[in-house]
Amino acid sequence: MSRRPRSTPKPPAPPLATLPVLRWAHGGDAVAMADDGPLAGLVVFVRGAVPGDVVRVAVETKKKRWARARLVAVERPSPERRVPPCAVQAACGGCPWMVGTREAQRASREAILLGEVRKSLIPGLTSDEDLAAKVRLVDVAGASEVGYRVRAKLAWRRGPSGAVAVGFMGKASHAFVPIPRCEVLTPALNDALPAIRRALAAEAADRGEVTLVAGDEGVAAWVEPTPGPGHPVGPEQVTVRFGARPFTASPRAFLQANAAVAGALVDRVEALARELGGAHAVELFAGAGLFTTALWAAGFAVDAYEVDPAARAGFEATRERLGVPAERGRWHASDLLLSGVPSPRPAAPPDLVLLDPPRAGAAELVPWIRASGARAVILVSCDVATAARDLALLAEGPEGFEVTRVDGYDMFPHTGHQEVLAVCVRRGVPTSS
Repeated sequence: MSRRPRSTPKPPAPPLATLPVLRWAHGGDAVAMADDGPLAGLVVFVRGAVPGDVVRVAVETKKKRWARARLVAVERPSPERRVPPCAVQAACGGCPWMVGTREAQRASREAILLGEVRKSLIPGLTSDEDLAAKVRLVDVAGASEVGYRVRAKLAWRRGPSGAVAVGFMGKASHAFVPIPRCEVLTPALNDALPAIRRALAAEAADRGEVTLVAGDEGVAAWVEPTPGPGHPVGPEQVTVRFGARPFTASPRAFLQANAAVAGALVDRVEALARELGGAHAVELFAGAGLFTTALWAAGFAVDAYEVDPAARAGFEATRERLGVPAERGRWHASDLLLSGVPSPRPAAPPDLVLLDPPRAGAAELVPWIRASGARAVILVSCDVATAARDLALLAEGPEGFEVTRVDGYDMFPHTGHQEVLAVCVRRGVPTSS
């Protein structure tokens, strides 16, 4: 006698809840809270919601103080909700705030900046009066929320027919999301995608990544097949203009993706460097020297430190283009986060330290900066939380620095990320910043 197979019991359906959405969070998800029910008192993160929405969600993860939930339905849409100008926005996940207005994005970005600074307990930045006087969002005239990226890293996959598609890896699913075009890329990058697909079709590998940079000479591409060595397609370097500043860029080295906002940021660094004064600067995490151009324009000789050797060619090309003598622009390969000190030693004690660390921040460098004798520090950071932490470390104790300014820049529209520019001066040293 045959036995009927046992049926596998279905897992219980996740509990549902209806929640008001308060704001967006740093990571891109929306923040909701419930007054009653199974989620009462918890911070609930919901992808795809907009501040002001009332949403129906399915609980996926529940911890002691927070929960993560999947958006089931928007029961009452926010006045700030809009149709995103991108057909694959929901699947791609690269622009989670694109479903909300620019005004709503700005409000959440400001709340994130103020919140991170406040909770870091930076001396002189704890009261409402301090925050109002020293912390602000900077609006850059002419900056666009679409068509702004001059640099992008894309994934590529070969399909059954042999044709190659380019796209992104979905943030929530990590699945490949092919794109015909991307709304935040510059027109030059979008126009180059058909030729890039044809070039990738000739690769022996069936998948990989490609980094693109748009400049005066066209689009430079660096292809990294899986498996196989990386190689260029098109020019190896191009000239990217950050405002009035021509800059030699390579797809192999880090480059700020938003030329308009980065140009305003570099202009601000130059103005600050002039105000702070001095003759010698140490630049940590210098990359190919974008911010070095501001220090040179302000009259500084610069010792620049960077771990990525691919950045050196761009640095030297930009220095030569600007006619800066080699003794005023020394580039050093140095793993700063590993060593905690710039090596080799700077040519002279710095008057100014400028640092632009990765998202992990620069806590390892703070002891050296504090002991360097520098009168001032300019911190540029792509992560609000680690920037606030590093500022608190710099300001710690009577021998620390005074944080005089913390500005946020919308370098990455439609996301929870922003660029931070902060100024620190030795206590007792006047500044007009």
